[in-house]
Amino acid sequence: MKTIITQIIPTIQGEGSTVGTPILLIRIGNCNLECTFCDSKWSNSLKFKDIKNFNKKSKKLPFIVDGDTIDDFINCINDEFLNKFTISTILITGGEPLMNKEFVGSLIYNKNTNLKNITKIEIETNGVLLNDPKDYLLFFHWDKQIQLNVSPKLDPKYYRSEKIKTIDDIISLFDKNRIDSFEKILEDTPTVINWKFVYSKSAEADIDSFITQIRNVNSISIMPLTPDYTKYKSEIKFLEDFRKSTYSALDYCMRKGYALSSRMHVWIFNNFEHRDEYVDVRKGQLPPAKAGGLSK
Repeated sequence: MKTIITQIIPTIQGEGSTVGTPILLIRIGNCNLECTFCDSKWSNSLKFKDIKNFNKKSKKLPFIVDGDTIDDFINCINDEFLNKFTISTILITGGEPLMNKEFVGSLIYNKNTNLKNITKIEIETNGVLLNDPKDYLLFFHWDKQIQLNVSPKLDPKYYRSEKIKTIDDIISLFDKNRIDSFEKILEDTPTVINWKFVYSKSAEADIDSFITQIRNVNSISIMPLTPDYTKYKSEIKFLEDFRKSTYSALDYCMRKGYALSSRMHVWIFNNFEHRDEYVDVRKGQLPPAKAGGLSK
């Protein structure tokens, strides 16, 4: 088990069904997809040879956690964050966390150390790697509530596979995943699955097709497409266009009856120049060691 950790931040859940909830965000590096609108591209193509291992004396992010350091890592999380903030939810995001199923399982089930005061673990995933009949064993936990926030990406260009050329190919992939993994998770574990879709007018037909053709797609949140910040010279113009995108998503929700998730973290924490959604707004409000994650 070797997992790259790129961010650890006490913050709020910015989107989906639990938006606004205090969380400890743990971001894992690297992703199996390549989405043009991703707001954490910097975390998606890291090489292990360039990253140092975590240890108790050197905690500067990013770092690698493995089977030898997972206990020390969890103890560090408890000491640095969970003993100091009133947080009961861990959010594991990425990148794509399920590229690191063993690490995710170690956080949930660790036999030697336990995440203090944590009663719930949310996992942000694109859903592609929920493809194994044994996946349910990862979430078979009755002491902690596990919530999968599945956000399917519906553009074939995002997939690194010659087998994915159309929206029908994506739907077929998820239908197979439903049979192989999703249904077993829902039937045999207390896990909750919520679905999130990034809305744009051009994607509307694909979202409709996916929702109507894949069974058990409910608890749906619709999120506005975040404009590509690299194309803007003005943060005001960026936020103006983001609001227009939100209006468009709202219109879709009103027509379809879905819940709108406004991506609160973009509105609150957006730092246009450096695209760090958390650090600047926290300066002066928390000790400097906490602003970007762990102490050095």
